[in-house]
Amino acid sequence: MVLYRILFIVNPISGFGLGWEIPYRIRHIAAYKHIEYNIRFTEYAGHAKEIVEQAKHQNYTHIIAAGGDGTVNEIGTALINTGIAFGVISLGSGNGFARHLGFSQMMNKALKQILKSETTDIDVVEINGHYSLNVSGFGFDAEVAHFFSTMKIRGIFSYIYSIVHMWFRYPGKRYVFHIDGKTWEEDCFVLSVANSSQYGNNASIAPKASLRDGLVDICILKRPKYYQIPRFLYCFMNSKIARLPYFSEIQCREAILEGDLNKAHIDGDPYTLESPVKVKVLPGVLKVIAPKLSRKKKNMTV
Repeated sequence: MVLYRILFIVNPISGFGLGWEIPYRIRHIAAYKHIEYNIRFTEYAGHAKEIVEQAKHQNYTHIIAAGGDGTVNEIGTALINTGIAFGVISLGSGNGFARHLGFSQMMNKALKQILKSETTDIDVVEINGHYSLNVSGFGFDAEVAHFFSTMKIRGIFSYIYSIVHMWFRYPGKRYVFHIDGKTWEEDCFVLSVANSSQYGNNASIAPKASLRDGLVDICILKRPKYYQIPRFLYCFMNSKIARLPYFSEIQCREAILEGDLNKAHIDGDPYTLESPVKVKVLPGVLKVIAPKLSRKKKNMTV
């Protein structure tokens, strides 16, 4: 019998304040009546990491991030090499990492999955000393992340506006790649560094990506021509982007990237980095709850 001692770390402003409902939802799920758990609400940027540092010494078996992609990254990366099981209650607008693991976007179901699902050890990607659980990158998506961070109103509609706004303003850039002993230059519209398959909302940028293969996926997308946009959107939203001739996906353990890499995003949050950028995978360093494993144990790639 698995003994649970769970800490929920909740970002109360994610999901238009939906995080405040978590205590109420847990109290009304019968499976939690005999589970020891605590709930902490974050109060400022960086607070989640501070809570994790305290919790590491308090014998928790599971620590759950309830928030958007930024909260998930902050808590998950703080749990590297701790052996504490990490789970996610999605309150953001994308939730790519949670979707890849198989967590429901419905709060009650996700809360139940935490108690019923298997755990596994997954990879984390290091990018110039920063850690990425999901998808990070440069180019167009980084420009979108930086523009989105300046908007007063957050949410999916603001994010769509940011995409449209930058689409007509960002021309693409040229980068130098050093991967597996080969060096070449290439023009990119999107340059993504992927640990899992999607940004969020099932928008897949790395269809080959697995969280357990010891590899990072370098995804290169050249700018689609205007007449190609409908097919691009269809493939992008249906995990078929590999069919496009102007897309390529390179799997490796390490890569060095050079060029105008000043603007970056890590799991959706804007960062400023300096060239060259070193990317490497840290295999199996984070223990996670993986609902997909519980649904399909055989031939399952998380």
